Amino acid sequence: MFDLERGGEVSITQQLVTHFATLIDSGRLQPGERLPATRALAAEVAINHLTAVRVYRRLAELGYVTAAVGRGTFVRQRIPVPASATDATTAPPGGAPSARDEDWQLGMLAARPMTYADEMLRDSLHAPLAGDAIALGSGYPDPELCPSEELARIAAEIARETPRAVTDYLQVEGLPELRERLAELGRAAGYATSADEILVTTGARQALDLVARALLGPGDVAVVESPTFAGVLASMQATGARVLALPVDEHGADIDALERILARHEIKLVALQEACQNPTGTDLSPQRRARLLELARTRGFFVLDDGVYATMRFDGEPQRRLRADAPSHVIYVDSLSKTIGGGLRIGWIAASGPLLSRLVQLKIHADIHTAALPQHLAARYLRGDRHARLLRAALPVYRARRDALLAALERHLAHDATWHVPHGGHHVWVTLRDPVDERALYVEALRAGTAFLPGGAVMAEPASRTSMRLSFGLVEPARFDEGVRRLAVALREVRRGGRSGATGALS
Repeated sequence: MFDLERGGEVSITQQLVTHFATLIDSGRLQPGERLPATRALAAEVAINHLTAVRVYRRLAELGYVTAAVGRGTFVRQRIPVPASATDATTAPPGGAPSARDEDWQLGMLAARPMTYADEMLRDSLHAPLAGDAIALGSGYPDPELCPSEELARIAAEIARETPRAVTDYLQVEGLPELRERLAELGRAAGYATSADEILVTTGARQALDLVARALLGPGDVAVVESPTFAGVLASMQATGARVLALPVDEHGADIDALERILARHEIKLVALQEACQNPTGTDLSPQRRARLLELARTRGFFVLDDGVYATMRFDGEPQRRLRADAPSHVIYVDSLSKTIGGGLRIGWIAASGPLLSRLVQLKIHADIHTAALPQHLAARYLRGDRHARLLRAALPVYRARRDALLAALERHLAHDATWHVPHGGHHVWVTLRDPVDERALYVEALRAGTAFLPGGAVMAEPASRTSMRLSFGLVEPARFDEGVRRLAVALREVRRGGRSGATGALS
């Protein structure tokens, strides 16, 4: 112990808190070491027992110690970032904590630095909401093409006719009326035959996360298209499974590459987008489709088919969903985000058997059920042919935007890049003929006044080539020429500065 300065400006409580914090920060008190009992501390330094209690309580608040009833007070295994205990107690009562006061949290949080993919995805989500840059990096649909006024009228009807619909709990699996309507759509498209196969989720993003958690864990091996949707990649990696890349070309996922992976690994899950793939806009060819399902049956793995963009088709005839031909092996995920509106957060999973039961269990643990009002809104909106009429109105607009973006690419980047012509969706996948530093290009493009999603954010493994996802859902056709011109200017600036070479930045 040490000599207390009694009657000084710093209280005895604070002196003792600072003293113990210093001992722990310096390592003189080790994690797991037991501190003196409060009565023993009070007797040793000649203080009131309640003062000793306050000292230990404050140390616990700062994250230094933990108490176990009947056993005593111990130094925590995870120690907060060293900070002045005086700094940590300067916030006024009831006031906001200072930055130093929150430093203790760092000692309690497992190390999880933001990855390159996380950073780029966050920026792409923020870009359309702020700033003047031409937003070619966001996959949002155009709010002007979403039925906002019609949904507002339906919401008023629900509130007037059945106000408890807004506040009552629902079944975990979802509103029965909505599940029945989704099953009707599923019978037409091939992804479901019964409402019993449908689990309503909080957007397709939650659906993908539930599937990954239901199937994968540390030590498992999974395969995902590369490039792909950043969300499914993040969910699979978060399980601790080993996630391998499956190349994508103009015919969709490369099933020959999958067979080579299967020769070396026992896999549990293949995640792909069979139609209008994000970000390439390609379809899985009939030959590859048949071979994939044959492999799933003979090798015993699940296929996760993300169909979020499957209804956003501009070219070619739609195929029945993969699940139509292998319902016990294929898990289908979809949402209304790209058509009716992302703010509803209505998605769903079509699955069967023990897997569906596990997904329902995980849904209970996640949020009990998806919010009631959006489910009632979706169920009413999907009555009749509203959704079909919405698609007939919106798809020509998105097709015109796709064509305007392709024309701008041809004018400004034809000698520098190649790209897929998407059959549908909201994106064009562009790959530079000669690689440059991806981060440098991204920063330079923002400086020039345009934004894109760097390819490294949606790749399962580092790539030797520089690619980018350009999205056309939010941008008016007249702005594409200027947006791509700015991108070409940024590319020339990066090359002029000598910042070329492979990137593949994923961490």
